[in-house]
Amino acid sequence: MRLVCAVFCADLLSSGRLDAAEPAPQPASPAPQPASPAPQPASLALGEPAPGASLDWARGVYERSVDSVVIVDAGGKTGTGFCMFAPDLILTALHVVDDAPFIRVESTRGHRRGAHVVTYSEADDLALLRLDRAFDTMAPLAPEPATSIGEGVVVIGHPLAQLARQEPKLRGLLAWSLSNGVVGAVSSSWLQTNAALNPGTSGGPVLNHEGRVIGVVSARVRDAQNIGMISRIQRAQELLGQLDRGAPPRRIVKLDKLELGVVIQWGEDTASGIAAGAGLRVLDDLVLRARVGFLDGAAEPQAATVLTSHVTRIFLEAVGGYAVGLPGHVTVAAEAGVALARELREDASLRAQSDPSCAMPPCLVAGDVIHESHVSWPLWPMLGVAAEWGLLRLSYALQVGDPVQHRVMATFAF
Repeated sequence: MRLVCAVFCADLLSSGRLDAAEPAPQPASPAPQPASPAPQPASLALGEPAPGASLDWARGVYERSVDSVVIVDAGGKTGTGFCMFAPDLILTALHVVDDAPFIRVESTRGHRRGAHVVTYSEADDLALLRLDRAFDTMAPLAPEPATSIGEGVVVIGHPLAQLARQEPKLRGLLAWSLSNGVVGAVSSSWLQTNAALNPGTSGGPVLNHEGRVIGVVSARVRDAQNIGMISRIQRAQELLGQLDRGAPPRRIVKLDKLELGVVIQWGEDTASGIAAGAGLRVLDDLVLRARVGFLDGAAEPQAATVLTSHVTRIFLEAVGGYAVGLPGHVTVAAEAGVALARELREDASLRAQSDPSCAMPPCLVAGDVIHESHVSWPLWPMLGVAAEWGLLRLSYALQVGDPVQHRVMATFAF
């Protein structure tokens, strides 16, 4: 899935570090004493592990918090969310659920619930969801508005989790995954961290060493190394006063995927080639697509004197359909439309020259191979079906005309 930072951090605060406490002085002794070992620094003021300390605290934070983190499935988009403020409320990033035809969340136990957006903030890329029914064992995480540069943090999310559904070796490795880093910069609304962020972690909690939420994953800066943008948790707390706002208005018309692939057409003749197309979605379920393609192949001779026929088609398709989403990120659609083609047919015929001396065969007769070309513009009304899974889109159409044609297309949709 493709991520861009919605709002860049402004007015960054100046950096600061918490001073370690001085070690206690050693008691004096009249007798010579062996050299004392080097004093060890005390814990940081907020109880944060000292730099270079063990990350055992991260394991503890993960174990206490992971059951409050969910997978958010938003009609083809996958992200992360977590229980916040109340057992039936899930906090996530707005771009994960924006304009989604449906929202489902899944817990660590594999239980699923429907959800809907109750309020949101475009400026902070935040959305608050209400579950159709709260999970029995899920508890809200606690917020922590205060943070500072250099503080250690962990992120729980589902990086590239859709790959695990396609590659069995990755199952169990890309969901509820832990990454760690530090807070690199702070502003009034945003944090910057070097923790690993990837598509699928958007909406996940950013937790400090106490397991308290300091922010929500928004985006990773493209073409940058380890620069992630985090919406501060106090911006999410402000949403609690707007629970009657509802979801953002949905776009009626939006661009669908581009497609590029191969096509085969057969009937009275057989031709194959390439096709490309693009489309629009109307209210998510209605699909409008246009395609252009090139076909080349052999044709059945239309006369006894024709030795071979070759056909070349340049075609334009316009189709409309109704799409339905199925489990497993599969979409199927019924389609109807029309295809117009410019067809060039080239025939090779044998023409014999008349020879009065050959009244009765067998005898040799001179002849020539004659090449003739014919251009036509066939128009085919068409009915078909299409199925899409991931980047792969397959479609079949029955093209009704004279002659009847069948068309199969396999494309990459992106």
